[in-house]
Amino acid sequence: MKNQKSIIIIAIAIIAIIALIGAYMAYQGPTSSSGNQITDMIGRSVDLPAEVNKVYSLSSSTTVELFMLAPDKMVGWDAQRSEEENTYMSSKYQNLSVYGGGKKDANYESIISSNPDIILIGHGGTVEDVNEIQEKFGQIPALDVEGDNNLTSIVPSIEFLGDVLGEQDKASELVDFYNKYMQKVNSTVATIPENEKKKVYYAKDPDGLKTFAPGSAHTQLIEICGGKNVVEAPVTKGGMGVSMELVLEWNPDVIITSDPEFYNSVYSNSQWQTINAVKNKEVYLVPQSPFNWFEGPPGANTIIGIPWTAKVLYPDKFKDLDMKSITKEFYSDFYHYNLTDSEVSDILSSSGLKEF
Repeated sequence: MKNQKSIIIIAIAIIAIIALIGAYMAYQGPTSSSGNQITDMIGRSVDLPAEVNKVYSLSSSTTVELFMLAPDKMVGWDAQRSEEENTYMSSKYQNLSVYGGGKKDANYESIISSNPDIILIGHGGTVEDVNEIQEKFGQIPALDVEGDNNLTSIVPSIEFLGDVLGEQDKASELVDFYNKYMQKVNSTVATIPENEKKKVYYAKDPDGLKTFAPGSAHTQLIEICGGKNVVEAPVTKGGMGVSMELVLEWNPDVIITSDPEFYNSVYSNSQWQTINAVKNKEVYLVPQSPFNWFEGPPGANTIIGIPWTAKVLYPDKFKDLDMKSITKEFYSDFYHYNLTDSEVSDILSSSGLKEF
């Protein structure tokens, strides 16, 4: 009888211990199914799913990085794309749905119905802003990405997305390409005396009278590549309108534009004829398919703009930059499109570049 009581007591003790262990294990708070918790680029802890196969990006700069690193994981675009922008893009990516971007313009219901595994938020603002977006997506993890829209601090965003997307090798390739041409340009620009640097004006809109101040991410390629932005104004969030009188006073040596209408009319427009850049045929049109090489958005798409802008400003100092091979490599590796010799020549000659 004594033995039976002992056995019962031991059994009860074992059951109690098991129950305590179970209660302890149950009280560990929420965890992801994969246990893959990461910290996003604004410091938030986010649980990732076991696999990340479908991704939606809310901002143009993170969308570009997503397309570069893992195009087959995209569920849609954050903005409409023009026929011209799609010239050098595979049709399988052209035809993705457009669900909008940003806090205001995104179609949250449509994005959620596309069943993404994660959401990317580019330079989302404060933690509160990002959390507000997270609330709208419910259980779908939203990750903030910082530095994606600034060419001088873009590497961490590329590496972060490489880790999140499981595309570390592709991210390393892109970083290596960036470092190679940034270092090449920096070392050459360092030898140019300040008084010999070319004055550059970046022209937006059909009349060419919208631009960005020095220090703006939209014109940082000018400074990176050894030019001097002629604009004399404090940095503003958006573009700024200027007068023709100011442009005449600045008298830039080089004009770079993203507007085909302005580019096609500037040499015949009497208002611009006395400007050095026009007199010397130093006006250049930024290539824009599949993404703008100079800005719009400022981001990973402008990495190819480093050698191009350097070649625009100082062709004699960058004779060893073979823009044909550089462009083919970039498009093949990061835009997933193999340019023909004819296509790459058309891209470069249409930009006004005289030597490739």
